[in-house]
Amino acid sequence: MDGDKPGDALAIFMNNGWTCFRLRIWVDPRNGVNGLEYTTRLARRIKEAGGTFMLDFHYSDWWADPQKQNKPAAWAKLDFDALVKQTQTYTAHVIKTLKDAGATPDFVQIGNEITGGMLWPDGQVKVPLSTVKVFGGDVTVIKPPEPYDDAIQWDHLIRLIKADVRGVRAVTSRRDHVRIVIHIDCGGDWPVTEWYFDHLTKARVDYDVIGQSYYPNWHGTLENVRDNLRHTIERYHKDVMIVETAYPSRGVRLSEAAAKNMVWPMTPEGQRQFLADLIRTVEEAPGGHGIGVNYWHPEATFIPGSTNRWSGPDANSLFDAKGYPLPAIGVLAIRPVSQTPHSAAVERH
Repeated sequence: MDGDKPGDALAIFMNNGWTCFRLRIWVDPRNGVNGLEYTTRLARRIKEAGGTFMLDFHYSDWWADPQKQNKPAAWAKLDFDALVKQTQTYTAHVIKTLKDAGATPDFVQIGNEITGGMLWPDGQVKVPLSTVKVFGGDVTVIKPPEPYDDAIQWDHLIRLIKADVRGVRAVTSRRDHVRIVIHIDCGGDWPVTEWYFDHLTKARVDYDVIGQSYYPNWHGTLENVRDNLRHTIERYHKDVMIVETAYPSRGVRLSEAAAKNMVWPMTPEGQRQFLADLIRTVEEAPGGHGIGVNYWHPEATFIPGSTNRWSGPDANSLFDAKGYPLPAIGVLAIRPVSQTPHSAAVERH
């Protein structure tokens, strides 16, 4: 809702100062949702509205995240060399299709939360045990299959990432201003962040932005985030972005471990204050290298029979059960707006 009338979600966000919209893409999804044709249509809407567009490759037919990085079914039987070639060809095809449609991405994520690698088991690596991350429920420590050879697995992951970067670069030019993002799920975890990006630095991986997920129930305190961003910028001299975050506007069930960092009230005002505090933390990162915050699934309102939600919106949504915006959607109006061009962003579905 926009006032007392239905409105366009993109326009509502942009009228409230949000600038960047993040779309995931799956290789061959069921019913085509989040496939290339679907994503191209939505990307054109974003670009035509004047928004900044971030494309998030999952390299899967469904969700890819720290708990799973499943190969697309059509790629499952390829040997590794063929898999490297296929993922590069696919990446180039997607980017060229978007570019030809007038929807060239401004940012391209090579994989989604690929701390443990991608296209498992071929590109899977063993992540050091975090002293910050909360494990519990459906978030568990994932171990690669044995026997495990760290050098071989890292070589595989680097080859895959480099192939996908080549796919992007092959069909774009400097005039397109496309920036490559490497996204892991270590918002408050400097030791694991350092372990990961030291490998990429040693291998001379070509990328532009370090992306992190930060959900306080999983990824540490805001002070942890502040320290991690500072160390990351000082060591790698890259721009950084929180490409996923969210906070509930109503109470949700959490384990004791997961609840300890949820220090903001689980209310609409608490949700707004969390987001304001996180945006400020990113903006205060050294050298102006904190360039954005993306809020995950903010438009998850409740449409009976249409949104796969049985009784109401997602607790993290920025809209209530009737579709009216919650206070957090206006977070940029309650604090000084950054001069950086991507001060806040949302993920659209």
